[in-house]
Amino acid sequence: MSTTKDYATSRRSTRLRAQIPVRVSSLDAAPHFSEHCHTLVVNLQGCGVRLRRTLDPGYRVALDELPGGIGTTATVVSCVPVGPDKKFFLVGLALDEPGNVWSIHPAPADWDSKPQTASAVATPNKSAQWPYSMFSDKGEAHPGRK
Repeated sequence: MSTTKDYATSRRSTRLRAQIPVRVSSLDAAPHFSEHCHTLVVNLQGCGVRLRRTLDPGYRVALDELPGGIGTTATVVSCVPVGPDKKFFLVGLALDEPGNVWSIHPAPADWDSKPQTASAVATPNKSAQWPYSMFSDKGEAHPGRK
């Protein structure tokens, strides 16, 4: 079974590389944390952020200080160490209510479709594999690149 196929069928909207400042805070009672960071990639269903701590899949977080002053909630779906020193972690977050909370304008054409509910995404077979290196047939958009 191909992991690429799993990611391609689960991708529901174009993924954009975007550094958007955001504050990620725990919703779960323990351990409590709050960290300012930036997104690395975003789409209608979620994002990838770089954090200084590891978070377990299923952990609930709040995303605050988003563009437009809005906030939303999400669930951790993946967490992998980044870099040789493993001081940072790439954390995949699935939005509880999909949408353009990133205020991306103009948005990719497939972002105009009706919001879809979040579904489970297969985790990579290799623990050190970066899940965002797998792209679907819809591809990846690069703002500013022609």
